Amino acid sequence: MKEHTSSVIIVIIAGLIWSFGAVVVKNMTDPQSYQLPYLIIRGLTVAMIVGSYLFFKDRKYFFINLLNIDKITIFGGILLTITFIGFIYSITNTTAAVTLLMLALMPFFASLIAYLFINERISKKNLVAMIIAFFGIVIMVLQSQLSGSTFGLITGFISSLGFAGFTVALRSKNNNEKFYILIIGGLLCSLICSIILIIMNFSIEIPINNILLSITHGLLVACGLILYSIGSKKLLSGELSLLSLLEVVGGIFWAWLPFMNVNEIPDFYTMLGGLIICISIIINSTNIEITFFQKKN
Repeated sequence: MKEHTSSVIIVIIAGLIWSFGAVVVKNMTDPQSYQLPYLIIRGLTVAMIVGSYLFFKDRKYFFINLLNIDKITIFGGILLTITFIGFIYSITNTTAAVTLLMLALMPFFASLIAYLFINERISKKNLVAMIIAFFGIVIMVLQSQLSGSTFGLITGFISSLGFAGFTVALRSKNNNEKFYILIIGGLLCSLICSIILIIMNFSIEIPINNILLSITHGLLVACGLILYSIGSKKLLSGELSLLSLLEVVGGIFWAWLPFMNVNEIPDFYTMLGGLIICISIIINSTNIEITFFQKKN
C-alpha cells in the first residue's frame, strides 16, 4: 500500500510539472506560427534529458540497451510522438474546450486498451473516479465554445488515444526498459517534424524567446515523463491517465497567477470543474478496492 501511495504522489507531481507547459506556450511569440520548430526543439530536449538520466543510471549498458530495444518500445515511442504532435495541432486548430474534452477520454481509453492487451483489471473505484473526472471536464467547458475545425477535433482524439496507448506500453515494460520509450518518442517527434519542415520549405528563423521557452517546456515534459514512468510500476493504466488530468487543473491555476504573465482569471465553472477533478483523484487514491471487472485468465 505504501508503494501505491508513493506512486500516486509521484504521478501527481508529474502532472503538476506538466501543468506549467500551458504557461510556457502562452509566453511564446506567436506560438501558432512555430508549431513544428517548437516540436523539434522540445522533442530533442526530451530525448537528451531522458538519455542523460539513463546514461548515468545504466552506465556502460546504456548504448547496448538502446541498440536492443524491442517492438513494444518502438511502438510506445510512436504513440508518444502521436501524442506530442496531435495535441499541438488540436489546441491550435480548435477551441481549448474541445481539446480538454478529448483529454478527458484518456482514462477510459487507457483502461480499455490495458484490459484488452495486458489483462489489466478495472476497479469499480477507478471507474467511478474516471466518470467523475469526465464530468468535471464537461463542467469546465460549459461556458466555452465547442467550435473549431474537424481536423482539431480528430487530432485531439488521436492525441488522447495515443497517450492512453503509450501509458499501456509503459505498464507492459519492466522498470528500466520503459524509459527508452521516452527517448524514442522524443527523437521520432523531432525527426518527423524536421522532415515536414523540409518538405514544406518552412522558414526556420525562430525568435530566441521561443527557442528558450521550447527548451524549458522540453525539460518540464521530460521530468514529468520520467516521474510518470516511475509511477507506472504500481498504478493501473486508468489510474495513471486519470492522475495526469491534474495537468489541466494546475495549468489553470498557474495562468491565474499575475507573475506568470498570462493573467487568465478562471470563471466559476472552471473552478468548479477543477475542484471535481481533484475530488475524483482523491476518491481514486483511497484504500477502497471493489473489483468491477476481474482480470482475464
